[in-house]
Amino acid sequence: MSGGEPQEHIQWREALLWLAKARADIRGARTLLADNQPELAAFLVQQALEKTLKGLLVAAAQDVRRTHDIEALATLARIHWPDLLPSSFPLAAVGQWYVTTRYPGLDTALPASAEVTEALEAVAAFTAAAQRLSPLDAAERDGSAEHTNR
Repeated sequence: MSGGEPQEHIQWREALLWLAKARADIRGARTLLADNQPELAAFLVQQALEKTLKGLLVAAAQDVRRTHDIEALATLARIHWPDLLPSSFPLAAVGQWYVTTRYPGLDTALPASAEVTEALEAVAAFTAAAQRLSPLDAAERDGSAEHTNR
């Protein structure tokens, strides 16, 4: 990286690291679903969504809050990407999976395999759309992802 690199590119390089972690969670969720473990897959779907939203916040040079609240993260990211994050964010319900799939004794129903599969595909598409927002060319975007996956 040169000293004259635009700040936007520097931010996106870091954001792409978050998105690479999100894609790893997506791969893990697919593996768990194939192994009939929807509860664990649901947790990784939530994590992938959280990391994608945090990556968008990093790209926008916003503080990445220490929260797992999907709606709060989406609200912050929506300021920068309203077309990507409509005010009625359809994936917000995935946020509850952070707690419901990890802690015993809750009266909340666990997500069914079909629900997790549907959310997983939506999160994968959302993560891909977030990555396409990067001003870095495709080779640079893919290079950042490769570095993280090693």
